[in-house]
Amino acid sequence: MPTLLSSRALQDDLAFVEEQLRHHTDPYDTQHVMWEQRRRDIQDQLGLLDKMHTPRAEVALLFKGSPVRGTEEIRLGFATKMLDQYQAFVGTFAAERGGAVVASKGQLPRSFASRLYIRDMLRGSVGFLLEEPEPEQGSLVPTALREAVDDCTVSLKDLASGDSKTFQTRLEQLSPRAISAVKKLIRTLNEASAEVDIIGTETEIHLDQSRVATLNSRLNELELVENREEIDGVLLGIFPDRQQYEFRIGADGPVMHGPVSEDLDERYLMSSDFAASILLKAATGRFLVVSQVRGGIVQSQQKVLEGLNLKSAVEDTPP
Repeated sequence: MPTLLSSRALQDDLAFVEEQLRHHTDPYDTQHVMWEQRRRDIQDQLGLLDKMHTPRAEVALLFKGSPVRGTEEIRLGFATKMLDQYQAFVGTFAAERGGAVVASKGQLPRSFASRLYIRDMLRGSVGFLLEEPEPEQGSLVPTALREAVDDCTVSLKDLASGDSKTFQTRLEQLSPRAISAVKKLIRTLNEASAEVDIIGTETEIHLDQSRVATLNSRLNELELVENREEIDGVLLGIFPDRQQYEFRIGADGPVMHGPVSEDLDERYLMSSDFAASILLKAATGRFLVVSQVRGGIVQSQQKVLEGLNLKSAVEDTPP
């Protein structure tokens, strides 16, 4: 279980034990001795937690609000959608942390899919405990997925803060794919009149209905606009593990970097002859341009390479 969640539960238990000791002050009383022993046990467990190092991703999602009934039931459609959207959010951060520049749409690079699994249903506030599987070989270094989970929580905290400068700074750091993922997540919470606690190993956030509604409104001000553009230049390389390209503008202009469309990436992987035929040759690149627009002002752009028209022997890749 995430360290923060375990620590919180133990701290609650300790507070209850301390209250009992205030009522049973006689050191020779049987109940006092019992509660004193319980206090030492809890303090020992808290000490172990402080020394515990968990390199794997662990996160608890605890829900309240309209989709939840009592302490044990949650609407299936809401739970399924939230788990899928949270996985997509984390997967995007894991891919980008791993060096990938991901497209705004389509599948994530194969190497960076989120591999969080439901380990348990949590009671009290109905929710789920998600964990990354044990690696085949032990490691003391945090996994990319563990760091991605923490990044997601910190990003949500910045976006949901009441400070507009913190919100804008974090927004400018997010890719179109990440923004799209967080917009879907917050929209689902808002439409369901739900709130959530996201508790990881080292960081957590509470999004009540008021914060969810405010964040949903602010994110809806941001529009993702797509256009297509053709640029003359030379394709210097494609990196399939990251689905990223390098494209020089003109004969000796600056070099662009960005994501490759799924279709072009797949064809590049499947045929070495095709790969050789499109590299280092004069061509016109066909790009999907994804712009982040807020208040009519373009905040950032991402150019996804969809295909090439070779200059020498006009060879067109499929759209």
